[in-house]
Amino acid sequence: MPNPETKLKALVLNASLKHKPDISNTEEIAQLVLDHMKSHGVEGEIVRISDKNIPVGLGFREGPEDDWPDIVKKIKESNIVIFATPVWWGGRSSLMQRVIERLDALDEEYSSSGRSAIYNKVAGIVITGSEDGALSTMGTIMMVLTWMGFTLPPECAAYWVGEVGQPPSTDRERRLKNEATKHMAKNLARNLVYYAQLLKKHPLNPKR
Repeated sequence: MPNPETKLKALVLNASLKHKPDISNTEEIAQLVLDHMKSHGVEGEIVRISDKNIPVGLGFREGPEDDWPDIVKKIKESNIVIFATPVWWGGRSSLMQRVIERLDALDEEYSSSGRSAIYNKVAGIVITGSEDGALSTMGTIMMVLTWMGFTLPPECAAYWVGEVGQPPSTDRERRLKNEATKHMAKNLARNLVYYAQLLKKHPLNPKR
C-alpha cells in the first residue's frame, strides 16, 4: 500500500429495491467488500437508497423533504464510493438511475466552476442479478463514473448472477457458495484502498 497510515472513508450507495429489514443480496456483497477494507483501517457506511426520499430532478435539492443533499455530503466526505445495484430487466435498478441523475448537479458544478467534488475519489461497483446483465450494467455505470471524475482502479467491480431459470428465492443460498464472487470482492476492496491511498498522497489537480 502506498500510504498505509492514511485514514479513509468508504460509502456504499445500495440501490436495491428492497427495504430494510429485508435481506439485500447487493448489500451483502457490498458489506463483504467493506469487511475486507477494515484491515486497512477504512471506515465504511452503507446507505440503502430505497429507504430515502430522493425526488426526480437534476438539482442539488428538489424540495424540503429531499434526502439527496445529505447523501451528497457523505459522498464529499468519502474517499471511496461504491455503487451497488441489482440487475432489473437487463439494466441497473431505477434507484441507481435516480442516483446517477441526481449526481448531475455535481457535474454541472464542475463544468461551471472548474472545481470537482468528485476528483480524487475512487469508485467501485457491485452488481447482483437472478440471470444475466451484470457486465452490460457494469459497463454503463463505469462510463458515467469516469466522465464525472471518479477514478476507476483495475478490477473495480464484484458481481454475482444466478443461473437462468432458477427461482430468485434461492439466489442468496447459491450466491453464498460462489467462490469467484468472494475473490472479486477481496480484490475490489484491495484495489479501491490502494488507489484511494495513492490519490490522498498524490491528488489530481484538474487545473494544472
